[in-house]
Amino acid sequence: MDYIDLYLIHWPVSSKPGIHEYPIKKEDFLPMDFKSVWAAMEECQKLRLTKSIGVRNFSCKKLADVLATVNIPPAVNQKWVHVGSKRSNGVVVGYSPLGSIGTFYGTNRVMESQVLNQRQDCRAGILR
Repeated sequence: MDYIDLYLIHWPVSSKPGIHEYPIKKEDFLPMDFKSVWAAMEECQKLRLTKSIGVRNFSCKKLADVLATVNIPPAVNQKWVHVGSKRSNGVVVGYSPLGSIGTFYGTNRVMESQVLNQRQDCRAGILR
């Protein structure tokens, strides 16, 4: 492989070294050095190791903080997006469009949506 298409900062925080539990406990979070992390990602793009760079799970405030210091803006902000989500400005790459049922962060609201359930196919979990 010569390059990757999209390189993301997965989460706008860091955790103490050696912490591998999820969800991470509040006391194990550390502030992230966005400026140096983003500079390294920009270098990866300049070296053509990645086609695009972006972020994931960033709030508007955290994204504004990054934008204030970057030379190359994030191509995307990947967020948990589904039909019940609020609108968002900018390019959004969604994950878990059916709500992530069965995960600790998931919701049944998507599959219980009146809009989706107007079709018999949707009640069975099959979208056509």
